[in-house]
Amino acid sequence: MPTKPATPRTRHRGATRKALISCCFGALSLLTACGAGGISDTVSTAAEDTASAIATARIATRLEMDGQLTRAATSTALDDALKEVQTSRDTVLRLAPSTAEDRQLREEALKVLDTSTAGLTTARDAVSSDDGGPSLSDGDRALAAAEEALNGLKTKAGGK
Repeated sequence: MPTKPATPRTRHRGATRKALISCCFGALSLLTACGAGGISDTVSTAAEDTASAIATARIATRLEMDGQLTRAATSTALDDALKEVQTSRDTVLRLAPSTAEDRQLREEALKVLDTSTAGLTTARDAVSSDDGGPSLSDGDRALAAAEEALNGLKTKAGGK
């Protein structure tokens, strides 16, 4: 059975199919490229967000130590920072790493975020403690340790 000669309409369909297939492959390669840095990008963003929260908490703690901020305002700043760290931790926890390197980065990120949570909790306990608990200086030192751990994580994750 002989094939029919190509008409302008059938040529257009063929060109449209080729363009559609080309677009699909282009979109697939774009998605693949975006997914390749997904774990490290997410960890980097979580580290940046947490570092910002820790920096804010340190400022609040220092201002209270200097008598320039009320206990209530400091407590609110620490609670807000703790919520930010928890959000970052939840995001990292939901990651599904596919390589051993990504799993290691995720685990390290979770440890650093836990250190940040512990530092914020120490600082919050210091703010709410009248006696017998940690001092504001203890809280500031705990936050400084969290900041240092976050700097290391940002470097490892290829921070922004």
